[in-house]
Amino acid sequence: MCTLSWQYQADGLHLLFNRDEQLTRPIALMPEVVTDNGVTAIMPIDPQGSGTWLAVNERGQVWCLLNDYAAATSTIAVSAISRGLLVKQLAHCRNRQQQDALLQQDKLQGYAPFNLLLFTNLQEPEQWYWDGQQLKQYFAVRSPVSSSGRWPKLIPALRRWYWRIKVSDSTTAEQLLHLQRTAKPLNSFMGIAMQRATTQTVSTSYLHLHRHGVTFKYWDGHPREQGKQANSETALSWSQPCESSYSGFQPLLLPAVLAKTLPQVAAKLPRWQMRCVQHCLAERRLNSALQQLSLLPDQHFCDGALQYLGITPQVIACRWPAAQSRPVFICNHPTGGLDGLLLIALLQKRYPDLQVIANNVLLAVAPLAPFLVPVPVFAKSATAIPLLVEAFASEQPLLIFPAGRTGRLNAQQQVDDGVWARLAVSLSRRSQRALTLLHIDSRNSRLFYALAALRKWLRIDVNLEMLLLSREMLNPAIKQPKIFVDIPMHQIELEALADTDWQRAQRLKQRGMQLPAIYKEQQDAAGYTSCGRSTR
Repeated sequence: MCTLSWQYQADGLHLLFNRDEQLTRPIALMPEVVTDNGVTAIMPIDPQGSGTWLAVNERGQVWCLLNDYAAATSTIAVSAISRGLLVKQLAHCRNRQQQDALLQQDKLQGYAPFNLLLFTNLQEPEQWYWDGQQLKQYFAVRSPVSSSGRWPKLIPALRRWYWRIKVSDSTTAEQLLHLQRTAKPLNSFMGIAMQRATTQTVSTSYLHLHRHGVTFKYWDGHPREQGKQANSETALSWSQPCESSYSGFQPLLLPAVLAKTLPQVAAKLPRWQMRCVQHCLAERRLNSALQQLSLLPDQHFCDGALQYLGITPQVIACRWPAAQSRPVFICNHPTGGLDGLLLIALLQKRYPDLQVIANNVLLAVAPLAPFLVPVPVFAKSATAIPLLVEAFASEQPLLIFPAGRTGRLNAQQQVDDGVWARLAVSLSRRSQRALTLLHIDSRNSRLFYALAALRKWLRIDVNLEMLLLSREMLNPAIKQPKIFVDIPMHQIELEALADTDWQRAQRLKQRGMQLPAIYKEQQDAAGYTSCGRSTR
């Protein structure tokens, strides 16, 4: 029974955690600096299980564990392993590959249900939800996250509602701490700082993560008993500084964008037609959203955009390529600009120097510019080739959408983004890069596909439905898209796919469309997702 809340401010991340426990449980040990496996971390220790519920390490990671009582009521197996030991192991892992190996369904069978959140380098958290049988991963999670042994769905929902109406952009760190200690909403039975006959909030932790490190303050006991001065205060420096950059608000104005990217079209377009296109593209709503999101660092822009749109994506993956392997990620393109937001938000947590090969028009969105390798799509293809060759020759992880267009419905009513270009495969082979296939399981609205079908029936060549893509992004048809991650494909496997790079690209596209079925079949057959390559 715990409540975790956080807010990003100009001076970094402010994270607060109330630990709620039975009164008969031994008092936890104060946070201390512990070095294990070559990684230094700060964590309080539960003497009963020898684990912890909160740990921050020198790599800029914060691990937070909350028990899940809603799932526990329907889970038959009783945990024999302390969930807190898992947090200790994760905090002392040297890299994400070691952590991924621990967070596999077959490795969690001995644990009772939990919610596990990871904050990396001052970014929005990733979340793993284990119900005792199945592991699910999400990102773009909003604050706060809470659990309760009584009324396990109602009370956390009330706490979330109360916290969100009380917190704004102007809320200070002191006010956040005060809110974490309040008995509201309603009373102490369901309060953020709770107190019941046999259980209560037994400690409050406050972490301030900034560019150079973290300060960990810890108050023992129920908030009513806590003094103003923390019982313990510990500091830790990052092994590498966490940099943040702010682009600020730069309005997105269609006439200026067209004048820069398509000057001939901009010169010929009458003013009334320009205004019609601006209206179709929902320019005002886009700028309103950009203005609100500009308060965040550039590194938070994509996460913030997903939260603004109310999207909570789920990730289905069992193995990720190492950052040192110069990975190339290729993905389908089902919904348009939203696909880029989803994948940048997901990948930059693991690969901070990620570069996205994308339309140079997107440079108009200033917070996205640091992540882009801008390709002049409307220019001659020969102009783009040197840029792509240089990007693939670099050491940075790359993301590319080989289709280069948004998906439409095919004859089988599947979202199909057309023929994939062979360039990503050719350049991956030439530069000796491993290639990882991603698949986004999502779609646009019925209106988008109806307009596309009508245009095709009327034999109109101009893609009129593309004018709806801004509105599709602002009003997503799917609020919980799924992102499937295939295991990395090395050169020998890529060569064996087909005889030519064009054929290889189409085989990859076909496998991507099959990934949801492949993962489901493997999970149904084995009880957990296999990392083996399917024979499909």
